[in-house]
Amino acid sequence: MPDLPEPVVRTLREVVAPLVEADGGVLYVVRKAGGGVRLHLAGACAGCPGFRITSSEVIEPALRAAGLKGDIDVSAGWTVPEGAERVTP
Repeated sequence: MPDLPEPVVRTLREVVAPLVEADGGVLYVVRKAGGGVRLHLAGACAGCPGFRITSSEVIEPALRAAGLKGDIDVSAGWTVPEGAERVTP
């Protein structure tokens, strides 16, 4: 994830990914563009209706606190988008 600032990468690895994995999910970075990021939640998060709450109440605030200023787009589903990079704790 070299296109993202180090504090954002650290937050994804040390905060967001462990929380997602604790619920049986898997976090992916799909793309980084224009200072923003597109993430994808798979695993148990794929069919969970609460992924929007996780996105707006956990992921977005954590990334904003880490200094991300661009758009944050989070999707969920069983099929992982092509070119996505798994974020591991």
